[in-house]
Amino acid sequence: MRFLLLLAVALLSACGGGAGSSSRATVTAGAAASSPSISVSSPITVGVLPAMADALVVGDHIVVRSRSDAFVTVNDRPVYAATRLSVLDQQGKLLSSTDYGFTLAAGYTGEWLMMLSPDGFVMVQASAGTRLLHFDAQARLTGSATDLYPAGDYAPAENGGAVDGNGFWLATTFSLLPVTDKTQYLLKLCKFDFNGKQLTPPFTTSTSALHPRVAAAGGAVLAGWLENGGAMLAMWAKGAGAPTVRSLGTGGAQPYPVALNAAGKMGVLWNGKATVAAAGGVMGVALDSNGAPVLPAGRTDLTQETLSTNWGGNARATEIDAHAFSGGVTIAASVVGAFKTGDTPGDVLVLADYAVNASPLSAQAPVLLRFTLSSGASLGASPVFRQMLFADHALLLAGDDSGLQAFYTKRNP
Repeated sequence: MRFLLLLAVALLSACGGGAGSSSRATVTAGAAASSPSISVSSPITVGVLPAMADALVVGDHIVVRSRSDAFVTVNDRPVYAATRLSVLDQQGKLLSSTDYGFTLAAGYTGEWLMMLSPDGFVMVQASAGTRLLHFDAQARLTGSATDLYPAGDYAPAENGGAVDGNGFWLATTFSLLPVTDKTQYLLKLCKFDFNGKQLTPPFTTSTSALHPRVAAAGGAVLAGWLENGGAMLAMWAKGAGAPTVRSLGTGGAQPYPVALNAAGKMGVLWNGKATVAAAGGVMGVALDSNGAPVLPAGRTDLTQETLSTNWGGNARATEIDAHAFSGGVTIAASVVGAFKTGDTPGDVLVLADYAVNASPLSAQAPVLLRFTLSSGASLGASPVFRQMLFADHALLLAGDDSGLQAFYTKRNP
């Protein structure tokens, strides 16, 4: 589950810290008068941490995973490991940074899943492997690696995962060796404890799957993947003996499962394509306990379930950053459009909070903040967003090949 960002601005070698002066932004209030508005600070630079890949809140601070200095050469070009782990405080100040290079997995330049654990967090290879590693809360490697699926006739190809209570769910695709252009990828869904022990038997959900993603909350788990060019879901409701598998009509777009609240309410987002009938952009639906989309009466076409209609631009990023927040869901993204009437179209950053109730997501009026970078600066080519949510504020992280910046954000009554 993941929309992400990049900033082309001057970098400072020193650590950032604290929040700057509040930037001006256009705010669209929610449907209820008591709904909060959102304020955002001017960005601060977080050390020299290029190419952020992921980040998560661990206790009272943040751990960021970004590009290592270690690389291998592929087709005469360097390909870097994404294994630099850096600790930030709640204000975005860089406290420590460790470049693990290829010591975590020899020659591995694929992605990693970062998931909270009781003693800190774990990382699992997200492509070409299922190596499980443990880190303490300060991003120090502890213990030895565990392979969740030891070598056999089938090789793990891709993973999606999410923490759920006493362990984490992992959706893994497997290919029969050797891999050819006709290889089919089997998808299994399994829950592991934090030591790598299986808590459920691996449940086969597809015999032809790509790009699995997972969300979990309140005892429910939702997996999404692409199958034969279409989007698929497996909803395992709390207490159910097996997941319900169904197709989802996203028009072939990658589905991103998301926990809409802590009670196990699930939804799915995707980066839609513009059609004659809909604007496209960021799309999404809530799901019922059987994994069926919750749609307006009489509607069956999911390409009309646009969430970004009033974002004032075309969605720019290829992935989605969304988190359950305060009983609803908050999305961070960027669009290309005019910030205000008469402006030249450019990059506009968006924070949008949606309520979760019995109505379709597209029927919710979001609490919306649109803002731009200072001095009209543009985002880079591969933007990555991560929202770090704390009790009294949030930190919006924005990173690219140039470096990492942080926006201090608050929901104001």
